[in-house]
Amino acid sequence: MEEQRLVVLVTHDARIREAVEAAGIALGVAVQVCAEAALGLASWSHASVCLVGADVAGAIAAVAPRRRAEVYLVGFGEADAATWSVALGAAVIVLPQGSALLADVMAGQPKAAGRVVAVVGGSGGVGASTLAAGLALGAARANRSSALVEVDELGGGIDLLLGVERAPGWRWPRLVGARGEVGDVRGLLPHVEGVPFVAMGRGSEPPPGDAVIAVLGTLSRHHDLVVVDAGRAPAPVARHTVRGADAALLVCAGDARGVASAAQVRERFDWGSGAVVVRRMPGGASPEAVAEALALPLAGVVPDDRRLPRASAEGDSPSAAGARWWRAVAALVGRVAGHSAGVLDGR
Repeated sequence: MEEQRLVVLVTHDARIREAVEAAGIALGVAVQVCAEAALGLASWSHASVCLVGADVAGAIAAVAPRRRAEVYLVGFGEADAATWSVALGAAVIVLPQGSALLADVMAGQPKAAGRVVAVVGGSGGVGASTLAAGLALGAARANRSSALVEVDELGGGIDLLLGVERAPGWRWPRLVGARGEVGDVRGLLPHVEGVPFVAMGRGSEPPPGDAVIAVLGTLSRHHDLVVVDAGRAPAPVARHTVRGADAALLVCAGDARGVASAAQVRERFDWGSGAVVVRRMPGGASPEAVAEALALPLAGVVPDDRRLPRASAEGDSPSAAGARWWRAVAALVGRVAGHSAGVLDGR
């Protein structure tokens, strides 16, 4: 017999409780209502879905529960719920207009299995943005649908790196209003070699965290792999994105200075599903030694391709790289696009 889904709702707002319980009765889904945050956290790990009322979202976020899938903030005011979406890594359901979405969530409608992989640079000039773009393009070359998202507020625009700054489509300034679960945005975005991407806007404020969650959510529903260029500055959006990703890659130059810089970056992010990608340097340390020094699993090694800095400076995509670099990227795509829990540490 199929195990019954358990929906846990944490709230003491009567309107939210009534809306969720009514949906539960209509769907035949059990709803466990907890008026206090502590009671809801007791069921946090084993519930099928965790619904957090906007009225208690701050209290839940303060405890910083372990990240998990199927967490949604529910409220009758978008601003009230969205305030805590980043801290909890949760999508927002605004009632009453989100009633259909609430029903789908409670009923367990199938979700896409796309993975979100965040790429962080261990030092300036290590090629993290180039690798992020390479992963997205490499996935497409391997017939995996992919998308590329930039959240590095100091990166200057990944579309410049790719040489497609004039490509028509929406950048972050047009997407900052995204909240909760949004519709398919693929047709609105610019593309490079068939891969949709979201770039930072020049001279604009970084996107709010709840907009990033919403956009990553819709892209992951329509792609096998979503690659995020998170930069290396520990800005709140970057830190939450790395924490909530299915996998996070720290790109480290394989020399002493690169390792020293990457060690500092490592301390500023939460690497629950993290691993290191070593850029091999002439006369540098072995990749295994670099990974040991950073206390992270070794995800892969990329060669030092001298064509890439020139291509970047001239606004060409990573397609200018040599065959060795692309083979290394293809191997890395095969690892990060996998679905087993231990895909990056050999389990």
